[in-house]
Amino acid sequence: MGRCCVPNCRGNYDNGPKVRLFSFPRDAKRRAEWQRAVRRSDVDVRLLKDPKVCERHFKSEHLRTTSTYTDCDGRTIEAPMKLTRLTPDAFPAIFPDCPSYISNSRTSREEPELKRKRTENELLQKAIHESQAAFEKEEKQYKVCNLGELISRVNERPNKKFWCTTACETCLIVAHIEPALQAPEMLVSVVVTEDLSVSVYFKCAPLVSDDVCIPDEVRDVRVLDNLLDSVERYCEKKARQQEDKVEPEGNHGWRFDKGDPLCSPAKHVFID
Repeated sequence: MGRCCVPNCRGNYDNGPKVRLFSFPRDAKRRAEWQRAVRRSDVDVRLLKDPKVCERHFKSEHLRTTSTYTDCDGRTIEAPMKLTRLTPDAFPAIFPDCPSYISNSRTSREEPELKRKRTENELLQKAIHESQAAFEKEEKQYKVCNLGELISRVNERPNKKFWCTTACETCLIVAHIEPALQAPEMLVSVVVTEDLSVSVYFKCAPLVSDDVCIPDEVRDVRVLDNLLDSVERYCEKKARQQEDKVEPEGNHGWRFDKGDPLCSPAKHVFID
């Protein structure tokens, strides 16, 4: 019967506990890792013919005491093993009553490649955690569940010069009112109802344009912001098109809007 080669361990000695022993791995890298972990001041472990380490020096997650398999019905069966076995990544890590230089051997002699991978993984996990936290904070800041929350969020935000906002229990209206000498005209309006559905009207008619993508509903304040910006650009485009229809007539500094069906050549605007 073999004996444990770890310093001060009495595993399988005459006056020691009877324990399960494990031979060093055949794989060169893993064998070197075990040799670094089990260092002795009196002998070079690498020169021993068949050194062994007992089960007392392995963490519980590295010790296999049961085996599992899936039967034909898809059920997973777990059964105890006659002998304890090690997992493929097991290494000696527990050294009670041993010199301190053994207990920290793994961390102090970590291979550069393993250290690089571990560091990269730690940084990746940190980045994922920070990204998730930022996403959850952003969702909490901008998401709305009902009309009341949307109105509250809109009131908290700075006013947009182009828009006027009004709200009641059943809807939120964001409109642009065009000043006029007579009655002001509501040029365009965005209406959000109780179920957060959206409608856009241009000169009191539903707006249908490839230039404006109208969402079915608003459950994020940023969606409303994007819609308002898009509608504002649409209005600016329509204003430029209207200006292009107005041309100077003769050299007298007068002009009229030929595109307005209510406008006749007698309806002039003076150019200063």
